[in-house]
Amino acid sequence: MVQLARRFDRTRAHAIGVLVKSAEWAVGRPFLHRFLLKLVQNRLRASYNSFEKDPHLLTDLSWLGQHLDTFMERLMAERPAAARAIVRFLGTWLEDMHRRNVDFADRPVTPVTVVIEPTDRCNLNCPGCYSKSTEDGVNIPYERLVEIVEQTIDMGVTMITLSGGEPFLREREEQAITRLARRFNDRGFIVFTNGTLIGRKEAERLAEVGNVFPAISVEGTEHHTDARRGHGIYAANKKARKFLAETGVMTGFSATVTSKNIDAITDDEFIELRIREGDLFGWFFLLQPIGRSPRLDLMVNAEQRARLRTTIDRWREEHRPIFLGDFWNDGHLSGGCIAGGTNYFHIYANGDISPCVFSPMACGNIFDIIAGNSEYENLADFVHRNPVFTAFRDEQGKIADRTRPCLLVDNPQAFRRVCGTDGWWPAKNMPDGYIDGEIAHFLDRYAAEWQQKADRLPPLACRREQSETLKQDHQARHASA
Repeated sequence: MVQLARRFDRTRAHAIGVLVKSAEWAVGRPFLHRFLLKLVQNRLRASYNSFEKDPHLLTDLSWLGQHLDTFMERLMAERPAAARAIVRFLGTWLEDMHRRNVDFADRPVTPVTVVIEPTDRCNLNCPGCYSKSTEDGVNIPYERLVEIVEQTIDMGVTMITLSGGEPFLREREEQAITRLARRFNDRGFIVFTNGTLIGRKEAERLAEVGNVFPAISVEGTEHHTDARRGHGIYAANKKARKFLAETGVMTGFSATVTSKNIDAITDDEFIELRIREGDLFGWFFLLQPIGRSPRLDLMVNAEQRARLRTTIDRWREEHRPIFLGDFWNDGHLSGGCIAGGTNYFHIYANGDISPCVFSPMACGNIFDIIAGNSEYENLADFVHRNPVFTAFRDEQGKIADRTRPCLLVDNPQAFRRVCGTDGWWPAKNMPDGYIDGEIAHFLDRYAAEWQQKADRLPPLACRREQSETLKQDHQARHASA
């Protein structure tokens, strides 16, 4: 039986390898692009059908998949080298999906990504910075970065997310990003950056490795970006995008949504400009009351958050040729909150480990684990057994409403219950009053207002297009399995 299983695994791996090679070949032949899209989409759908037991989530993911075609078509046309890297990444994703659901089926959690800060230093000094970055700070040594990535891959992680601080400080100083990408060339590396340190040389190195995808911060229009980040930053970003486009690197944007820029960001001109300037993907993050001198008046209200959700949903329905992710409002596409090791977790530049990049707390240190000065054998053991992570996931399990998945801003009482667990300490970006002061009281009011608004929201597009046939077929398939 064991030999049969191993033979099946080899056959599956071979089939995925053939798919990847065929798809890479087809990328350079435009007349085969539609065939390639159907091939990849069918393989992804088959994998999700095999492992996803929630018919609602499967339907939502299927809806999202239909709206990725225009993104992939544009990627193949404009950045064929990056398209080949994405195809290789999807092959790894399929293999890791099998590992997470079959080989690691007995594990409590199997995250798909991790956010690592290679440094907490930054060359900018933006007001309200959630990570409270400064010019001075610490780095994770390159050798330790390699060990951390190796341990996350052993856990089943496919996508490595690099944040900061400004990660490209490390690329300028020692080519840390491209060295990691070259060493782990079957993984994808998404790098959140202010874009100011990406010159032609950096763009050429990124193009050479192929599997690094910068997400450059933008605050809306040029006026909004320069007002928060400094005069000339938008122009520097635009120049970086030009270098990345000329060298064929897949580039995207990262937008922090506030009460001041919500009108600009939900205007169609914003997404059209992002496409014109070369962005192929984009992530939207609600400003959080953490970090450097947080201002509560800059958080979006319930009405503004709802407008962001419906706008992004409409852009997807309109088949805009760009992949979009809404970190707080896409709970229906992720099965709820993904933090606490459920699908991801966070490692600060000083080695501290946190359930979420936006939860200003820590409960362990990766350097202690690597040095053997911890009760945990490795990073996977920590994520599985740490009481704070366990409490975080327990609270996640109590949240049924995926329009309000977050423990931090949608269910702040739940986060405070996690803080009742021994073994955590405030991270450097936890402001005064976050647990039991002014910010805590504000978050309680915010959560109540969002609950009232979320309860009255119309169904998402994927809910409106939901197919009963798909649901029944999915249920029947798992019933007979």
